[in-house]
Amino acid sequence: MPEETKSVKRTSRLAAALGAAALLALPAGQSLGEGTPAPTLTRTITLTPQTSAVTAVDLSYQFYGGGFHVLSLDTQAVITPQNYEIASQVQTEGIADTFFNGHMESQARGVMTPQGPQLLSYSQDYEGTFGERSVYMSRTNSGGYDVTAVPEDGVHAQGGLSDRVLQKTVDPLSASIFTALNKGGAPCRQVIPVFDGRRVFNLRFEPDGEDVLEPTVEEAYAGPALRCKISYEAVAGYSQKWKVAEAKDPLKPFTVWIARFPFEGKEKGAGEELYVPVRLLIETRYINATAHLSRVVIDGMERVAAQHTP
Repeated sequence: MPEETKSVKRTSRLAAALGAAALLALPAGQSLGEGTPAPTLTRTITLTPQTSAVTAVDLSYQFYGGGFHVLSLDTQAVITPQNYEIASQVQTEGIADTFFNGHMESQARGVMTPQGPQLLSYSQDYEGTFGERSVYMSRTNSGGYDVTAVPEDGVHAQGGLSDRVLQKTVDPLSASIFTALNKGGAPCRQVIPVFDGRRVFNLRFEPDGEDVLEPTVEEAYAGPALRCKISYEAVAGYSQKWKVAEAKDPLKPFTVWIARFPFEGKEKGAGEELYVPVRLLIETRYINATAHLSRVVIDGMERVAAQHTP
């Protein structure tokens, strides 16, 4: 396989891990196209006096690669003090839609704990140019996961995927809005352990300053944001071939900007805030990819600016 193709596929897999946007959930070598709207999320959350403080979040991202608009991502989340559910739908745009048409839908469901969000189940379904692919995983009593995938390539193929390693992991979709789910953590000082059904990796956030972002494309977020560097750390489930390739050409840390969006909260006079990724930059020797947040709706109200983060 040509070196350029290898690098692009590895970049795709890395971006899939983060999820601050569509690339967060993409398996290597897949592209996505038109899809149906994400499903209603509240069907598995029972609204009680304890869970009535529901926060509904709707995020839209636009992806650009090589100067072209290539992907759109819409993510909806419902968050309560005890539970969360997320759904996302990705579709190709422009030239990518012409050559790599397809669509992907993902869903995640979990509970909120003092240590942060804990995944209960995750599903991902893709259909398009590259055929049909799906992954479903659910938490077991021992802390690991039952995983079903079509095709099964790579599932349980490598060692090291013990219940202990899997215990604190979340899925790529939960990782993409982890800063909004994990309200007790510092946005740029955290490590997110992720399991995608085949591999475990850490996303290590480190502070890299603050910026006031100017829109570089139409409908992009503008305003103050924290700048974080994120390193991809392989933990388990990787083949020896992958490790050799990574040693020869390590993946560079990529940059994410995170902004604070205040909202009123469910209790009268109770001010709350969510930290949301607003821009993602991935740089390689062959191509640069950028994702921009284009829309934020919290509890039905569109938020077009964020307060300065001290």
